[in-house]
Amino acid sequence: MAGLLAFCPRLPSVDQIFPPPVIHQVQPALAPPGVKHLAKVEDLVFALTNQARQARGLAPLAKDEELRQTARAYSDDMLVRQFFDHTTPDGISFDERISDHYSHRFYVVGENIWSAFGYNPARAQQVAQEILDSWMTSPGHRANLLSPDYTHLGVGVSARQHSIRATQEFVGKSKAFNFREVITHIKAKVSSSWFPVRS
Repeated sequence: MAGLLAFCPRLPSVDQIFPPPVIHQVQPALAPPGVKHLAKVEDLVFALTNQARQARGLAPLAKDEELRQTARAYSDDMLVRQFFDHTTPDGISFDERISDHYSHRFYVVGENIWSAFGYNPARAQQVAQEILDSWMTSPGHRANLLSPDYTHLGVGVSARQHSIRATQEFVGKSKAFNFREVITHIKAKVSSSWFPVRS
């Protein structure tokens, strides 16, 4: 028995201090000079998106801060470099951008973008409603908003004077599974002789 115990790990003492686990911190996208992030508009667009989904019987999307920072960075880039496209002037597509900056696994990805000039950024409700209405009347943008494949969303809205860019980054993360449910499913598919039942 003594030989067996020698291989057991030593249990920590009661007064032993363990460092806290390292948690991945999302780095905020810092707005370039002259650019402002419209956080209230972002939150309203997020809420309006989920209202539109729930009105059609779809699950709401989870708010994802990492995707929000990715969306903000892209809205900033479109403003600063004065372009409007899903692909950057240097040829980087939206799926490449998200893959490069998003640290979680996903199986589907999408993006909506919006551009306007002349809106008052301080009128958050009006700007948010205009953004969502524009996307809902565009077949491709609407398809993203109402896709059942997406699970998480980040919204980034940036303004410089009265010029605004908005970006929605969608991802569908793999569904979590219960190991016991998987075993039960396998048992149902194969002969019970493979799994002897104990009484």
